[in-house]
Amino acid sequence: MIVRHRTSPAAFATPAFDTSVNRAFDQLTSSFFDNRRPSGPVVDGSWTDDEYVLTVDLPGVPASAVSVDVTGTTLTIAVDTDELSWKRSLRLGGRLDPDKVGARHVDGRLTVTVGAYDTPAPRSIEISTEMPAIETSDAEAIEASSSDETDSTDES
Repeated sequence: MIVRHRTSPAAFATPAFDTSVNRAFDQLTSSFFDNRRPSGPVVDGSWTDDEYVLTVDLPGVPASAVSVDVTGTTLTIAVDTDELSWKRSLRLGGRLDPDKVGARHVDGRLTVTVGAYDTPAPRSIEISTEMPAIETSDAEAIEASSSDETDSTDES
């Protein structure tokens, strides 16, 4: 049994200190005795080469009851049986390509692989040293605006 004694030196006998110690003690003891089980299967993810691999253990769940969907950058894994209705949605990071998702269900284990985007090959950009050509409509607009200014100064 864990017991906390409340005898503390006078320097630490403030309500704020006592509250923070109580909170830390409660968190510590609840973590030792927390029996809650996660709701539904656990999704485990790891990097392998250039792929992100998600594994979900689904013992007794047939492959026909499992679905894997990709919408934009959101990957959704869902299970729907008489005993279990479960869904997890994961946002794919910037390195992962939503077009490179594959899934396999063998012996009660779902494995989803998400490939990384291909690294683009470097390309050289040509640098021009010529002035841009002015289109005829732009040149006419410039001439028209300059002639309007001279006309207005002549009238005064």
